[in-house]
Amino acid sequence: EAADRELMQNLAKDGKYEITDAMKKELADFYGNYASEQETADAIAKLYSDTGYVIDPHTAVAAAVYGKYREETYDETKTVIASTASPYKFTRSVMEAIDEGKYAPEYDTLPVLEQVDKLSALANTEIPRAIEEIRTAPVLHTTECDVDQMPETVRAFLK
Repeated sequence: EAADRELMQNLAKDGKYEITDAMKKELADFYGNYASEQETADAIAKLYSDTGYVIDPHTAVAAAVYGKYREETYDETKTVIASTASPYKFTRSVMEAIDEGKYAPEYDTLPVLEQVDKLSALANTEIPRAIEEIRTAPVLHTTECDVDQMPETVRAFLK
């Protein structure tokens, strides 16, 4: 579309992509914001502290932004935040948030599956089956190389 092309040309030329007033009018009901890493960790910790429920960082960003929205708009409408990510995908970050960083040095040295076990115990939740299956899955790739050997190693795989 011509309008999209013009916006992209402006981005390339001026370094910014600015929507038109007509587009802004269409977005009058839209709210956007962000959450810092600390705000994200705080959202994970607060929900866990208040309810015992553990969320992942992506969901925590949504929760933190929703909090900002409520503060700015005074809108108290009941809201559902839907999540598709698992806290077990971000185990260390979630544990650090729940533990308020107390055990971060321990988590840095803990093997990944031990981190998963620790999160399961902290959160009192079952480990997802897909993650449990990793424990007994066969190792398919064992090749290791230094950075300077990567091009040669990739070429060997591609033959």
